[in-house]
Amino acid sequence: MKHDALFKKLLKNRSILRAFFEEFFSNTAAFMDFDSIEYVDKERFTLEGKKRTGDLLIKTKFRGELACFLIHLEHQAQFRPDLGWRMLEYLVLDRREYGMPVYPVAVLSHDETIPENCFPLVSEFPNKRVLQFDFDVLDLRHLEADVYVRRHNTAALALAARMKIPAEDKIRIVADFFVSLASTEAGDREKELVSGFFSVYQPLDEKEDLKLNEHLGKLKLEEKEKVMRLTNPFIERGIREGIKEGTLAGRREGQVEIVLSQIKCRIGDLPAAQEKKICKLNLAKIGLLGKSLLDFESRVDLTRWLKQNAS
Repeated sequence: MKHDALFKKLLKNRSILRAFFEEFFSNTAAFMDFDSIEYVDKERFTLEGKKRTGDLLIKTKFRGELACFLIHLEHQAQFRPDLGWRMLEYLVLDRREYGMPVYPVAVLSHDETIPENCFPLVSEFPNKRVLQFDFDVLDLRHLEADVYVRRHNTAALALAARMKIPAEDKIRIVADFFVSLASTEAGDREKELVSGFFSVYQPLDEKEDLKLNEHLGKLKLEEKEKVMRLTNPFIERGIREGIKEGTLAGRREGQVEIVLSQIKCRIGDLPAAQEKKICKLNLAKIGLLGKSLLDFESRVDLTRWLKQNAS
């Protein structure tokens, strides 16, 4: 799995980057100029000539002055205790190349416990401390996902996928994630990125898909409608598998109720004939209609859709 590429794709969205700093480093975010963000895409190398694939460098202003923010990503199974020295090396290299102050941040998702004495980095002699280097650290694997899936913050929701999730609570936590994501004020693009990131790190098998759909089926109507608007690989596959196994037959009426409610909110009351056609749709077609109606502007669009999709 290309962890670095996934994290970079997430944080290269300016809205999610801002949410990242506001959630996890709020004191720093207060002084950052998020309107002047510039991502540095140039390849950078270590002193040994190795490519730095796990780094994301951002140019912006900090307290009105030009500065760089270095976000270093680590996902190895085992923690490397030389993190402080490597962070210092990267800072010096970037400071020399770009001539700006560099603010370093390490985002870690190691499975093992990180020793407390690894940072700040200190080098001293009996008569003098010659170096003290500090940097911000976000240790994801030792945070509780249950807390962050309740946030209405896109970065917190996405990164919750790399936090601690007890096996017995997984379905509930995934459901809370989708409910919270659906309730955020983020745009469709941001929601799609967050949903995709989360689903990569917290995949569900077929049985878990069905359990998730059952859990979401107990939500209030308004919450169901919001969740249905998401691009949701878990729910979509759960519906498909449910159709195969016949286990979701009892939920069909609930899905029809949600879609009818959405349509009436968007284009007004429907003629009895059109409502009858919708009630006869199978689950797959109901899901398709739920997505398509977001583009409907009048009853003409619904009439055209039913003509093409309802027998």
